[in-house]
Amino acid sequence: MIRGNDRPVRAVDLLATAFRDALSGYEERPGQLRMAEAVTKALESEKHLFVEAGTGTGKTLAYLLPAILSGKKVIISTATKALQEQIVLKDLPLVADVLAEHGVVVQAAMMKGLGNYLCRRRLAEHAASSNDPLAALVVQWARETESGDLAELSRIPEGSETFAAIRSGTDTRIGANCSYYDECFVTRMRKAAEDARIVVVNHHLFFADLALKSGPNGDYASALPPYDAVIFDEAHQMESVATEFFGTRVSSAKAFDILRDARKALMAAGLLDARGEGAIRPALDGAHEATNRFFEAFRDGATSGGEQRRPLLKEDFNEATLTLRGKFDASLDAVGAYCEAHGSHEALVLVARRTKEYRAALDGIIALVLKAGSPKPAPPSEDDDEPSSAEKSAETKGFKEWDPFAGTSAWIEWRERSVVLGASPVEPALLLRRHLWSKIPSVIATSATLATAIGANRAPTFSYAKARLGARQDTDELFAASPFSYEKVAGLFVPLTVPEPSDPAFEGAAFEEMVRLIELTGGGAFVLCTSSRAMRRYAELLRARVANPVLCQGEGAKHAILSRFRSREDCVLVATMSFWEGVDVPGRALRLVILDKIPFAVPSDPVFKARCEKIEEQGGNAFSQLSVPMAAITLKQGFGRLIRSERDTGIVAILDRRLREKGYGRTLLASLPPARRIATFEDLTRFWAAVEGRREARENDQTSAV
Repeated sequence: MIRGNDRPVRAVDLLATAFRDALSGYEERPGQLRMAEAVTKALESEKHLFVEAGTGTGKTLAYLLPAILSGKKVIISTATKALQEQIVLKDLPLVADVLAEHGVVVQAAMMKGLGNYLCRRRLAEHAASSNDPLAALVVQWARETESGDLAELSRIPEGSETFAAIRSGTDTRIGANCSYYDECFVTRMRKAAEDARIVVVNHHLFFADLALKSGPNGDYASALPPYDAVIFDEAHQMESVATEFFGTRVSSAKAFDILRDARKALMAAGLLDARGEGAIRPALDGAHEATNRFFEAFRDGATSGGEQRRPLLKEDFNEATLTLRGKFDASLDAVGAYCEAHGSHEALVLVARRTKEYRAALDGIIALVLKAGSPKPAPPSEDDDEPSSAEKSAETKGFKEWDPFAGTSAWIEWRERSVVLGASPVEPALLLRRHLWSKIPSVIATSATLATAIGANRAPTFSYAKARLGARQDTDELFAASPFSYEKVAGLFVPLTVPEPSDPAFEGAAFEEMVRLIELTGGGAFVLCTSSRAMRRYAELLRARVANPVLCQGEGAKHAILSRFRSREDCVLVATMSFWEGVDVPGRALRLVILDKIPFAVPSDPVFKARCEKIEEQGGNAFSQLSVPMAAITLKQGFGRLIRSERDTGIVAILDRRLREKGYGRTLLASLPPARRIATFEDLTRFWAAVEGRREARENDQTSAV
């Protein structure tokens, strides 16, 4: 516990006194105080903790203050870069000002993934070897920027080829041997993080670091400085991010990126002239062609309509495909070997290493698919928190055994500009138990949506979250309820006039219900869909029917669409999963949230399918143990878009009658905030008139007071 002005400083005391004086309109929140006390205890006693903190609890202050006052080195991991920036640019300065009055100095830093920073070496090579008209702009900016954060380059689209050519990355970074090391933006960022007591990262960077430490070079590899504790905000996303980073993948885009960097490095080393001519030119061109032909062999399995994923099958690697793969592998090997043989230039050594790693990853994925069906080792038991004897033996030899292909599901994904082959862990909980919960003294997981109402009494429980994340079931827990009076300000409407989603009449009936709801509230609506096809269809139909401006996800940058939506009070925004969470629109601009159906996971997704099969093999029920709680958390996130502040009011309409007619539907309803349940449109109309009447009366009273 940190002492300030010769006295211990406690988070609960500050929240009850100092912040009340520092913040205009600040109200003491019992849930926030309970959470701050629980986080303080977890950090002091080196225990793990799960906290569901309802919207409006003020969870950020409830964990930031205890983290700072603990005196420990604490990692704060958030779901997105936007949340990182909010903590660093808004919340931490506020906390620092309050703590300064008590003699406490806040030492904090922010770390983003390497791809967010400019690589000076890659910029120099890009500027020298390309005719990119944007290169000069970046060179000028590089002379002025302090952080090197590419987000500052707002004039260059984030997905542009310029960004791809100049950003840093795990597989492009040379390290201390780089001639730009001392002036490297990543070096500066890491030095600041080493000196800080609080380091704010995002889940992607945290799990990239954890995967590095869990790998064969784990004793020597890391992205984050050593730390004593970690606090996960938006912890409901941990499993999906861990799945990504404990797996492996190769793609056509990554192969082309390696070949592009090889050309630049060869030109910088004088092995290709300004026109790209040299002894290695035929091999480079051949590798480019072999990459194209190998990945195009998988294009036949794709269908139109955005990104798709399916399991990789043995049939995918027939004689013709394996022949193309052999030529692709040989061509990459030739480029890598040439770079290694002429490796006096550090960038060439890096290209040689990247080609080896890429080829090894592809070998592993193909081998996994071709030997599918072979016996799998038994997973550790629920209480197996200690490393196995084999692991202990390996660690005594100075390394840790970790197979990125063990217990994984192989898949192929078609993207707009790339084909991806990958393998993802079926049970990341086993890896998290071994490399997170059993090794870090204090892990705190918090979110507004961690608990699910499962079981006979439908009481909220953390059992699903703990199981999926690999924590022990007896891990400490806390429910900090939202201070909002949902019964008074929000209505939850589930109409029985719309048939089940499997009925051919569903789409038409759901659309008619959307029109009625939008007309009732005058717009200010999110229409959140469970598929891109439904999103596009409803946007098309609504534009032909309602007078309100209709915005659609994908028809512009997300921030620009949200900015337009917030600037008016009559817009309708039709979107899919990326708008179900992490979107904050407080006030009257958003007063209606329509969810088209229960957001069950896509049953054909290979990783989800493999997880279901694993549960069934162990005698469980995949639908009740996985599908329903997953849907409950996503449903809570969608509902959570509506009430963001104490003054917000509105309606959440879920156009899926299964919520009222199926047993699992009632379980899902029990997981949602206690908004007033409304069964008929007539009752909904009366509820809305009453809510609007109270709002108008409040606004009139405020006007009169002024």
